[in-house]
Amino acid sequence: MKGIRILAGIVFILAAAAPIFADPTVESFEWPKAGALTGSRVNLRSGPSVSSKPVGRFSHDYETGEFVVTGKSETGEEYPWYRIISVEFGEGWIYGKYIFVEETDSTVRRYVMKIREDFGISPALAVKMYGEPMKREERKVKLPDFNTTVHIVDLFFHGHNATYWNGALQAVDIPAGFMGFGDIIMGMDAREALSRLGAPSEKESPERYFYIHERDEIDIMFDRDPEDGGGRVTGLHYRRVVYD
Repeated sequence: MKGIRILAGIVFILAAAAPIFADPTVESFEWPKAGALTGSRVNLRSGPSVSSKPVGRFSHDYETGEFVVTGKSETGEEYPWYRIISVEFGEGWIYGKYIFVEETDSTVRRYVMKIREDFGISPALAVKMYGEPMKREERKVKLPDFNTTVHIVDLFFHGHNATYWNGALQAVDIPAGFMGFGDIIMGMDAREALSRLGAPSEKESPERYFYIHERDEIDIMFDRDPEDGGGRVTGLHYRRVVYD
């Protein structure tokens, strides 16, 4: 009985202490959103306050690329603060005056942003999340039509591979195993997966469906044609068309 009373006391203390450590002003997004900088010389901070330490400073809006917006904090100021992930500096907070946050009805777009959050939008973030890859390959490829050279990094992890062009996530491939894109996972019933994404943009074959939104593409492979009934997800691939 004494042990039970002690355990009950510990549970009560932890329950009572929980609100002290929780921040009720911070809302985390289950489905991250896309964001874009709308100013220059804007600080990325470690917390949702001008008193928080700067993580980095973005020079120009046209150099930052697309942010992954993972949450916001209402602090009573004119604009909320947004928690973002950037290729250049990683995770931090930006004041809402200096960021445009996209609202979209596209299911594909929502999955794309989840993929970019879950697999790391830069090689450094990917390694931070998954540890050192089993193999890393780097090369430079010249694109004469665009008069540019691309630095490509391929990271091979246990369960997935990721490709980065000039430091930004360009492709993710899950050839086997148990991982997934958001709530669509390997081995899932094909009809259940399709019910979440809807009708495909294209079909390469009865066993491979393409979902496309602007420059982003998600491919799903099945072990047999879902329209025949049954089938399982056997492969997932994402890529962003950077040059076309």
